[in-house]
Amino acid sequence: MEELLQVNNLEKIYYTGNNNHLKAVDNVSFNVNKGEVFGLLGPNGAGKTSTIKCICGLLDYEGGDVLVKGYSMKKKRRKGLKHISAVLEGNRNIYWRMTVKENLEFFSGINGLSSTKIKERMDYLIKQFQLEDQENVVVNKLSRGMKQKVAIAISLITDKDIILLDEPTLGLDVSMSHEMRQILRRIAKEEDKTILLSTHDMNVVEDTCDRLIIINNGQVIAKDTVENLKNLFNKEIYKILFKGNTEHQLLPKLKNVSNIVELQRQVDHNVVILQLNDANELFAIFELLKGESINLISIEKVTKNLEGIFMDLLKEEQQ
Repeated sequence: MEELLQVNNLEKIYYTGNNNHLKAVDNVSFNVNKGEVFGLLGPNGAGKTSTIKCICGLLDYEGGDVLVKGYSMKKKRRKGLKHISAVLEGNRNIYWRMTVKENLEFFSGINGLSSTKIKERMDYLIKQFQLEDQENVVVNKLSRGMKQKVAIAISLITDKDIILLDEPTLGLDVSMSHEMRQILRRIAKEEDKTILLSTHDMNVVEDTCDRLIIINNGQVIAKDTVENLKNLFNKEIYKILFKGNTEHQLLPKLKNVSNIVELQRQVDHNVVILQLNDANELFAIFELLKGESINLISIEKVTKNLEGIFMDLLKEEQQ
């Protein structure tokens, strides 16, 4: 599998005066393969945007290197940039006083492509992003979601290999965010594009990405496929709903056979969430419940999504 993007031990330092400095990116390494959607996940301030800006040549970096199709962004930036398009948060690659069509023509023009040469691709992208009714509308009059569509369409008009997206769904409503995820998956699959997206939205990564890294305070705290991370961190967690038997009678006995993660008191029932070391421990739970004067409503296994895994990793870091 061809590695189009390699980030090797990247370090970015901001000097704040009085001999103070902030290491925004601290020894970050990963690679992105051709045709892959790769996620850069982390809380706000984790170093995601600084990493993206180093990759697309907007920031110099103090350590490590970034290779785009083998070209160092430190030594051969111009050659590397021929293979990268980027959309930074805030739709900064749009001229708001131009129409959608004019934006696509303008940005293809400054990349050396004539309007006649890109007409077929422009029509294709307008259709892909469902912008047919807006193609002659001034961008400033569009909704935020539509502007984001235009920004990503512009990044694709020159047909470059790697697309860098910084928070592509930030500020979008649920419906538009879901549509944007579908578009990104379709682009990667149908055009064999390599997409690196940074986000703090776990749903975006879970729905679109093949692999990801999770960073916090500028450092990588996890790196794997989405599925492997979910499998690794999905411990045996069960939710038990029951009526009757006051908690001070039942809970001490449950603690002897499991770890109680959470207790929720509802109006007409109680909920206890348990973490087991092994699914076989359920038999001991069943025997215990059988011997107590409770009315068991249900027992179900809880499957963690990426958000739960993300929170677990951040808690481990703080300990």
